Amino acid sequence: EQRGAALGDYDRDGRIDLVVTQNGGATRLFRNASSHSGLRVRLRGPVGNPCGVGAVIRGRYADQWGPAREVHGGSGYCSQDSTVQTLAASPRPSEIQVLWPGGRRTTNAVDSTAAEITFDREARD
Repeated sequence: EQRGAALGDYDRDGRIDLVVTQNGGATRLFRNASSHSGLRVRLRGPVGNPCGVGAVIRGRYADQWGPAREVHGGSGYCSQDSTVQTLAASPRPSEIQVLWPGGRRTTNAVDSTAAEITFDREARD
C-alpha cells in the first residue's frame, strides 16, 4: 500500500528517479538507469523563495518552445517532487526561459555540453 511518492533526480545523473513510501513498510528508491540523461535546471530564487517555487520553465527546441514546467512544492501526502527540473535529453534545448513569480521573465542560451544549468532570479539579463 503506497503512502507517498516523489519524483526527482536523486543521484544527479540527469534521469528522473522515483521514491515511494509504503504504509507500515520501508521507503523504496527506484533508480532510473536506462533512459538518456537530460538537462538539470536549478533555480535560485529570492530570499523567502530560494528554489523558485511558482516559476515556469520552458526549453526552446529548434524553432519552438517546449512544454511549460512549473516548479511546485508539496506534491503529495508527506512527499514533494524535486524543485530541480530535468528536461528531455534529445533534442537538447538551445535556450531556457524562466517566468518567475511576480512576472519577471529571463531567457538564457544553453551550452550544448552542460549537464546542469542554474538560473539566478537576481541576475541581470
